Amino acid sequence: MAGVVMTVEGVEGILRAFSGLSKSVQRKYLGAGVRAVVKAAVPQVKALTPRGPTGNLKRSVGLKLEKKKKNTTVTGIVGYRRSSTGGNRNELGFHAWWVENGTRDRYPNGGALSVPLRLASKYPYMKGNASLIGGDGGGAIFFKSVRGYTGSDKFRQWSEANLPRMKQELVGKLEQNLGSAIAEEERRMIRKIHGNK
Repeated sequence: MAGVVMTVEGVEGILRAFSGLSKSVQRKYLGAGVRAVVKAAVPQVKALTPRGPTGNLKRSVGLKLEKKKKNTTVTGIVGYRRSSTGGNRNELGFHAWWVENGTRDRYPNGGALSVPLRLASKYPYMKGNASLIGGDGGGAIFFKSVRGYTGSDKFRQWSEANLPRMKQELVGKLEQNLGSAIAEEERRMIRKIHGNK
């Protein structure tokens, strides 16, 4: 997944309080806090993402939580989901980097870049400055060069503008969750004590 990862300063005291709880309770309430803050950012990232001819990039915007098994670390990522295996239709945001950062002009080795006509027909901009050659597979469009473009830089601008606020929201959410986590830990201990009698 291509996205932004944030670390939070000033949260050490809250995390120390969480560290006195069982790992399962820590993971549950740390994960819930991170998920709530990151989930709220998903519509904002979707709003700044162009739809494009297929809608794949906008559809790929989402969140991912990574909970480590060996410790209680929880990482939240918001950004563009992609899968090396082709995944489902929500994991086709592999081109996010190019949209964000742009590309240079390309001159394919071996003469020309070939794009099957069935794919090229989805992209109106491919119809100019190209040669069309038919064939058994429905033909292809050939390009002697591909013009680069300047990236949008929108995701970087969004992250720089919003990460400080998100960090503060995360600290507040973890402070709220700490009380619930302590209460759940106490309930578990009481059940354990009564269960052992």
